[in-house]
Amino acid sequence: MTAPTVVVMGVEGSGKSTVGGRLARALGLPFIEGDDFHSEQSIDKMRQGVALSDDDRWAWLAAVRRAARAASPAVVACSALTRAHRDALRLIGEVRFVWLRIAEADAHVRCAQRPDHFAGSALVTSQVATLQPPEDDEVDVATFDATAPPDELLAAVRAALAEPAYQVGPQAIWGGLDAALEGDDLDAIAEALAGSMVDAGATRVLLVPPDQTRAFARAGELTWRLERGLQKRGCEAAILPALGTHRAMDDDDARLLFGGQRNARGLLVHDWRDGVAELGRLRADEVAALSGGLLDSEVVVEVASALLGDWDVVISLGQVVPHEVAGLAGYTKNLVVGLGGTSFIGASHLLGALVGIETLMGELANPVRDLVDTAFDRMVAPRLDVLFVLTVVEDGPQGETLRAVLSGRGGTGRSGAAAFRQAAALSRRRNITVVDKPWGRASCWLDAREYRSTWLGNKAVYRARCALATGAELIVLAPGVERFGEDPEIDRLIRRHGYVGRDAVLAAAADDAELRASPGTMAHLIHGSSEGRFSVTYCTDPDGGGLTPEELGGVGYGWRPLGDELARLGVDATTPTGPAVDARGERFAHVAQPALGLWLAR
Repeated sequence: MTAPTVVVMGVEGSGKSTVGGRLARALGLPFIEGDDFHSEQSIDKMRQGVALSDDDRWAWLAAVRRAARAASPAVVACSALTRAHRDALRLIGEVRFVWLRIAEADAHVRCAQRPDHFAGSALVTSQVATLQPPEDDEVDVATFDATAPPDELLAAVRAALAEPAYQVGPQAIWGGLDAALEGDDLDAIAEALAGSMVDAGATRVLLVPPDQTRAFARAGELTWRLERGLQKRGCEAAILPALGTHRAMDDDDARLLFGGQRNARGLLVHDWRDGVAELGRLRADEVAALSGGLLDSEVVVEVASALLGDWDVVISLGQVVPHEVAGLAGYTKNLVVGLGGTSFIGASHLLGALVGIETLMGELANPVRDLVDTAFDRMVAPRLDVLFVLTVVEDGPQGETLRAVLSGRGGTGRSGAAAFRQAAALSRRRNITVVDKPWGRASCWLDAREYRSTWLGNKAVYRARCALATGAELIVLAPGVERFGEDPEIDRLIRRHGYVGRDAVLAAAADDAELRASPGTMAHLIHGSSEGRFSVTYCTDPDGGGLTPEELGGVGYGWRPLGDELARLGVDATTPTGPAVDARGERFAHVAQPALGLWLAR
C-alpha cells in the first residue's frame, strides 16, 4: 500500500499551514496549501469577513483534490470542516486526516496576530459554527490539541501517522477475494441478504441489477434469488434494471440476465430521457475544477423517478470491472449513470472520452469517478439507504468464474466505498491482462444475445485497443449486430458522422447542433475510433439482418462475411480467450468476452 496523503484540517487559526508545512518537511513530502486554490471571488469575500458557502467551496475542494492526487502522497492544509468536505477529499485515494482542535477564543487570538492574511478573525466564529467534528466511523481522523508546544505537537502527529491506519471494511465478503464461488453459494448469499433486510425492518425493497449486456456479472442471478427471498418473508420487492441508454429488456433479455428464472413481466423500466427526476446540479466551476478544464458546463443530476419511491432500502447489484468511461464499472455508477438522465450520462461519457480511454480504463481515482461519486454523495445518499452488492468475475481458459461478492452501505467514507475499493483491487488483478508483445491481429466474439448494436458491441474496441500494435487489425465477430445506436436518434447521428476520431468529432459537433446536444454520442464516436492507429473490421451476416458492408464502411469500419471469417479463424462461441492459430497457420489473439476484461501491451 502506498503512503497516504495527509490532510491537516481545522478552523482558521488552528495552525494548519504551519503544522502542515513542518510535517511535509519532516516526512519529505510535497506540501499543498489549500488557500492557494480559492477563487478571487472567494478571497474577496473572506477579506470582507463574509463566510464562504458550500457553493463557494465545492470547486475549491475539487481543485485541492486534483492537486493533491497529482502530488500524492503529499501533505495538504485544508479546513475540511464538514463530513461532506472530508468525503470530497477522501476521493484523493488513501487519506489520513489530522484535526487540529482549538478553542474559539484561542483561534481569534491567533488570527489577530496575522493581520495580512485574507482570512481574518471575523471568519473564526462562522467556521466554528460550520465545523462538524469527525463522527465515530471516521476512523481515518486523528485529533490533536492545536495549542500544544510545536515540537511536541509535531512528534505526536508523526507518531500517530506511523501507526497502521484502521480502514473501514465492507460489511461482508463472500467466497474470499480469490476463491471461486460455487453456484449454490449464491442461494446462501441471497438468503443472508434478504434475512438481514427484513430483520432490520425493511418492507419495501428496490433491486437494481444491470441489464442483459452484463449477464456474466452474476448480479442477475443474485437479483432473482433476492426477490424470491424477500417475497417469501412478506417483503415487497421490485426490480429496476440499470439500463443507462440501452433499450428496455424483453423476455429473452430477462431470461438471459436472470439465468432462465424470470421474464420481463413486472420489471420497472428506466427511461433516461423522460422518466427522471432532478436531484440537483453540479456547478460549472466545480466541473471545470475536477476535470482540469476539460469540461466546464453545469451538469444536471437526475435519476429514475422510480428510484425515489418509498423504499426502505435500495440494493444495487453489479460487477466491478475495467470500464471505458468510469475507469472501473459498478458501485455508484450503477445508480447515477445506469439510472441517470440525459445531462449526467452525456457529461460523464464525454468527460471520459476527453480524459482518454487509454489513461482512464482500470483506474480507481479519475475525474469521471469523481463526478459520479460526488453526485451520489451529495444528492443520492442523503435521500436513499443504498446497499451495494458487488461481484468480481474472471474470464479465463475455463470460462467465466465468480471470484468474490462484496457488500457495503453508502458512499465515500462508508462501508460501500470500502467494498468498492476491495472489489476494484481484485478486479485489477483478475480482469487486466498484460501481454508481452502487442497484438498484430485480434478477434473478439460478441454474443448475439447481448450485443445487437455497435453502441454495445464496441466494447471489443474499448477493451482490446491498448493491446493492439500500430497497424494491427481488430476483427469483431458480431452475429447479432444489426444497428449502430440503441435508439433511432443516436443511430442516426452515428450514421451521419462515423467513428472518425476525437478531433473530427469535436469539429463536427461545432457545426452540428444535434450532435453537440448529444455528448454521449460524441463520446461513443471518440471511443469507437482507432484514431487511425489500427483497423476495425466488423464481421456480420447481412442476410440474417446484420449490418451491411455499405453501412459499416459508411462509419469507417471494414467488413467481411461472418461465416467466411469464422471458418478462416476457426473460432466460434465456445472458443476461450487466448492465443489462436487460423486455417493458414497464422497466429492471432482471441477474446471470448471483451466486457470481462482489459488487455494491455507492455
